[in-house]
Amino acid sequence: MKKNRILYYIGAFGINLAIISVIFWINGLVPFGNYNFLTSDLGTQYIAFLTELRRQLVSGNFHLYLFSQSLGDNFFPIISYYLLSPFNLLLVFFKAQSVPIAADVIIMLKISTMGVTMAYFFKQYFKQSNPSNYIFTVAYGFCGFVASYFYDLMWLDALIMLPIVAVGVMRVIQQHKYVLYYFSILLSIIFNYYLGYMLCIFSVCFFIYLALENNLMKQSNRFVIIRNYLITSILAGLSSAVVLVPTFAGMLKTAKTSFDGFNYLPSASFGFEAFTQLGIGGNTFTQRLQHGPSVFMTSTILILLLSYFFSDRVEKIDKNHSLFLIGILLASMFITTFNTIWHMFQNPAGFPFRNSFIFSFACIFIARKAFSAGVFKDTSTIIKATCTAGGLISIGYATEWLIPRFIERMGYERPDNEYNSYYFWLSLICIVISGFLIYLFQKNHYFGILILLMVSFEGFSNFNSVLGTAYLGDQRVYSHQYSRENDILEDVKHSSHPGHRIVVSKSGLNKAFPEQYNNYNDPILFNINGLSLYSSTLNQDTMMMMNNLGYFSLNVRRVSYFGGTALTNALYGVYFDVSQLNKLYKVNENYDAPTLGFLVNKDVYDFQMIPNRALDNQNRLWQDLNGNNTEYLKNASIQNMSQEDVKKRTKYIYQLKTEARGPLYFYVSPFNYYSSKIYVNGKRISTPQIKVQKSAVMDLGDFKKNESVKVEILTSNPLEINPSYFRTLDSKVFEPTVDKFRANSMKISSDLNHDTIKGTIKVKDASPLLLSVPYDNGWSAYDNGRKVEIHKVVSDLMAIDLSKGYHKIELKYQVPGLKLGWIISITSMITFALYFGYDKYKNKNKSQVK
Repeated sequence: MKKNRILYYIGAFGINLAIISVIFWINGLVPFGNYNFLTSDLGTQYIAFLTELRRQLVSGNFHLYLFSQSLGDNFFPIISYYLLSPFNLLLVFFKAQSVPIAADVIIMLKISTMGVTMAYFFKQYFKQSNPSNYIFTVAYGFCGFVASYFYDLMWLDALIMLPIVAVGVMRVIQQHKYVLYYFSILLSIIFNYYLGYMLCIFSVCFFIYLALENNLMKQSNRFVIIRNYLITSILAGLSSAVVLVPTFAGMLKTAKTSFDGFNYLPSASFGFEAFTQLGIGGNTFTQRLQHGPSVFMTSTILILLLSYFFSDRVEKIDKNHSLFLIGILLASMFITTFNTIWHMFQNPAGFPFRNSFIFSFACIFIARKAFSAGVFKDTSTIIKATCTAGGLISIGYATEWLIPRFIERMGYERPDNEYNSYYFWLSLICIVISGFLIYLFQKNHYFGILILLMVSFEGFSNFNSVLGTAYLGDQRVYSHQYSRENDILEDVKHSSHPGHRIVVSKSGLNKAFPEQYNNYNDPILFNINGLSLYSSTLNQDTMMMMNNLGYFSLNVRRVSYFGGTALTNALYGVYFDVSQLNKLYKVNENYDAPTLGFLVNKDVYDFQMIPNRALDNQNRLWQDLNGNNTEYLKNASIQNMSQEDVKKRTKYIYQLKTEARGPLYFYVSPFNYYSSKIYVNGKRISTPQIKVQKSAVMDLGDFKKNESVKVEILTSNPLEINPSYFRTLDSKVFEPTVDKFRANSMKISSDLNHDTIKGTIKVKDASPLLLSVPYDNGWSAYDNGRKVEIHKVVSDLMAIDLSKGYHKIELKYQVPGLKLGWIISITSMITFALYFGYDKYKNKNKSQVK
């Protein structure tokens, strides 16, 4: 019996593994080919985060503050959202350059494990471990959500845990046991709190469903069961506070806290076009940011689901209970108000309907109930369900085809709805074949093998319809370029001093990516102190500060190194600029840069940013840091300005005269560099590889004082005769100030990889020590062992007051909320243990009395 049970779960794991392996093999993906998935968020975010996690796991040096995270930030929110899956421990078996391979292997294993947990749920609910369950485990492992979002690998753990949560709820009601439910909810939240939150809502829906199914309110112990469920739910949630509390504290510093009332209006999130999602190819990779709910479940499941409600073999009361479960989950996607609540009260920024996997689970579960009830024995029911399934998909495609034409007839621009008629016909053929196989199953159960093959084919085809439209990266190139660039950056790091930053303005790694790669997370990838970051956890104050100083930020999740000047390089301690040109690496050194801590004038406490005036902000900031009124950024004088129309754009021609020797900068907000062309003295200025579509400072070159400069700007942005557009950084007065700051820099003695900053500095006159590290209440500062106050300056930097004399400075970082989270978690776990022990003791005494 035990051997059969083990083989049952091995079969569920093996079938899913075989299917996903074939899919990856056909598409040439690693580990079977040379392609990798260096696209979407997996390529731009997760690979870098996984590489950092691997680095910490291998080295054993675990730290929760990264100076490679933009200017430096709390790493815990990234860990809690992206990296807490136990599957990530497999990273230690891969080299850093092979992390994309590890990611694919982890995806494969997670999809395979989904089959195991779903098989476990079916065994517990139906009390059967028949091979016929594999029909439904495959459908679940390759449902629409998995096909659409498999590369968001941190979400896949929720699909593994969902069937276990369902079994946990079952045991609470049917067996009065709640330990499994407690741990399933706790681990779901820990593995990924975002989708774990959705599983908590699902548990409530499923509890009500099972309560109705088991006539809970007619049982004498109903209040005990409800009490156990509620207390266990609350304690499981509180036990996860070690993750939730510090994560919440960190996310409060992002733009995620913004409120938009429109997201709560009770409007429809989709229309009849969503029926296309029921068929193969209803969604593609190119539509990943905007599409209907990914509810593909294969034709067999769809027919059985419909048969459940059509068949007389199923009692009406059971149909009503199932309709309640499906209806509430459908409403959670259809009505915008509920959809927003399910997504943690935030409208998703792309990748919509992230709760669709729960709806698919419910549909597959009810289809399995239909199968258990023997609906396949009713020929008329199967025919009716088959025709209905085909009709629903036909309605979906007809809507996709008709609506654009209707809108065009009304005089509006025709929307570009993307659909493929090939998949429409393939879906209909699969529905007909599936219906016929279900009909044959009643005559001979060996046709179940063909049904399983059909379900596998549809899961394969739908998954491939998404993967086939994706752009894939090159693993050999990635591995080679990563190793080469990592060696270069290691040498550069050893040549610099702790407390300096490095910018990689052109990376050889880009050759491995199928689409434009903007290198936002390269500092994390290579463990260097940088400037840029792309993450939903980006500190909003840091982003706003850098943007107001001229750095490019596309949105609240991105900030780039582009837009820096010699002044901001000195402010942030940028020591090297590394770029690859013609297969060779070029390293530009800025020896004058001070470290991340240097003495400044007390006027720094009075500085305030002005939005959309980057060069003015830089000039005033440098004045306050030096305590003077010197003009460091001087307006170029405009000798002449003319303009002419060029097609649909305007060419502005400025004849300038510089007022100082040094680099000439251009800044206007907003300004789209990507769609514009800039010429200086007839030579076009190369725009960055990043598509700068908003404001950023542009370096126009170095010029002598009183030099004539002709600037031509071809753009759609309206420009004026405004000298402040063009400013020269006066090297004569600027360079001595940099020398002064460098001479008065803190000598960093720590490696910045242990959540600490240590250094020494000798102060001649009492002054503030400016630290180019974002302000965070997790930092504590100590001067010669005595705790001192940290001030927030320059919008988001730190400063501490130092008196005359020698100072040994130490800053220690502790994740805000982590200690409180541990206290709540440990207390809740102990409370649950006591509650469980007391309940068990009480039940034991009752049984002895009887």
